[in-house]
Amino acid sequence: MTNPPDPFKSRLLRSSGFGVALAVFGIVAFVILWNVFGSAGWENAPRLLASLCLPPLLIAGIMGVYAVGKRR
Repeated sequence: MTNPPDPFKSRLLRSSGFGVALAVFGIVAFVILWNVFGSAGWENAPRLLASLCLPPLLIAGIMGVYAVGKRR
């Protein structure tokens, strides 16, 4: 006989996948922003600061939209 699937494990697996996807999104967003700001002629310090700060803001926005959508 097989045991029924554990709902905790399936939620954990789905959450881990979502976290990995958001991490990859953050890295890709950093690289894209770094190149875009470099093409725009920004100096390195503001370019680095903007490229480091914008991806977490985008991820927070994605999580906020998900949380609001999940509550309804």
